Amino acid sequence: MLARPRPCASVGRATIAQVRDDLRDETIKRRAIIETTLFSKTSNGGYSLLFAALLSAGLMFADLRFGKEITEPVRFRLNGLLTPVYGMMSWPGRLAEVMSDATLGEEELRSENAYLRSQLLVLSGRVQKLSELAAENARLRGLLDSTLVVDGRVLIAEIIGVDPDPFRQVILLNKGADAGAYLGQPVLDARGVMGQIVEVGPETSRALLIADREHGVPVRVARNGIRAIAAGTGEIDRLRLLYVPESADVKVGDLLLTSGLGLRYPAGYPVGVVSKVGKTGTSEFAEIEARPSAELDRSRHVLLLFNRPLRAEQSARRTTP
Repeated sequence: MLARPRPCASVGRATIAQVRDDLRDETIKRRAIIETTLFSKTSNGGYSLLFAALLSAGLMFADLRFGKEITEPVRFRLNGLLTPVYGMMSWPGRLAEVMSDATLGEEELRSENAYLRSQLLVLSGRVQKLSELAAENARLRGLLDSTLVVDGRVLIAEIIGVDPDPFRQVILLNKGADAGAYLGQPVLDARGVMGQIVEVGPETSRALLIADREHGVPVRVARNGIRAIAAGTGEIDRLRLLYVPESADVKVGDLLLTSGLGLRYPAGYPVGVVSKVGKTGTSEFAEIEARPSAELDRSRHVLLLFNRPLRAEQSARRTTP
């Protein structure tokens, strides 16, 4: 049987020594390359710095000596070329603004929406009066009275309930005597007259709508000034004009405005639009129907119009238990 050959120890030692020599030579070569490269960079860096300093000094001298002739046109063109860069630099700020607007809290949006809605309601009420003043200035010279001014005091209230009685048109408001509400106070929405307050509590009040059977509003036709009484029918979308002769010039589409008679409603606020004109021949009065201008069944916020002097309001508030 043949014996296995043993590895030679001398051959292993020679191989290890050769590997060590190769590693040492490689390390020396790398160190030399690094030193050469660093020296070259240091040298180039020094020359670059000197060149930059000389260039800067030359540009400063040229700007001082030939500013208007040479450097200003160049600066102008460079500004034009860099405009897109300036725009890109402003993008982070714009993005931050957009993200800030997008992350507004729900409560903040709700409060802002409520404020804008209240302002819109007030302005809508004033626009109604302004349009009336412009169209009827000749016949309404008495508008100088303090109770008919356009910017009169108003109070915004919210409808928080409706009378469940189907034969009554009554709403519950969240403003009462503590806020200045009083009996007979006119109630409007953004489109016209809604009714008047008939019951006042400390924090709430009840208003009778113009569509109720027991309610009547002195009105006049805006086109020719014919006076009548707009009475409720019990239906939310229908009024009747009382005591209008058959010969009266009333047409479908005529706008009805408060006449100011009775001192309950100030003159000039929209009440309704004539929707039907009929003549029976058996009565001396015409059968005329109108559609309310106010959104009696859809409005949520209303205006309480202060239609009496401030002194009377204060005295009434003091006498209220």
